[in-house]
Amino acid sequence: MKSQRAEALTRAVAEAVLGVPDVACLRPGLRSLLLRTAGKRLPAGRDPGDDPGAAVRITYDSLGAVAGLQIDVVVRAGQQAARTAGAVRAAAAQAAAAPPGAVKVTVTGIV
Repeated sequence: MKSQRAEALTRAVAEAVLGVPDVACLRPGLRSLLLRTAGKRLPAGRDPGDDPGAAVRITYDSLGAVAGLQIDVVVRAGQQAARTAGAVRAAAAQAAAAPPGAVKVTVTGIV
């Protein structure tokens, strides 16, 4: 179970990422979904991709500072995925007060 601080930070990062113009949505890739839901039963009708925590994963160092962020996004068609990923990296780093090098962005789809 996540702490309130971790949930608040996850939501803040998700909101910042969704504010990037060419991001269609947050959506974890298949590997992330499988790892996250392994051994968990989801309520009927619930999609594991609906949870922003599935697409925004934060790791902390021993002092409790953000050590890394992994973000899975879907990019709008006709946009440069690399440029959008760079904008996502900058927005997430600012929202989490983390260095941009600690942010890893994966484009899981284009719509």
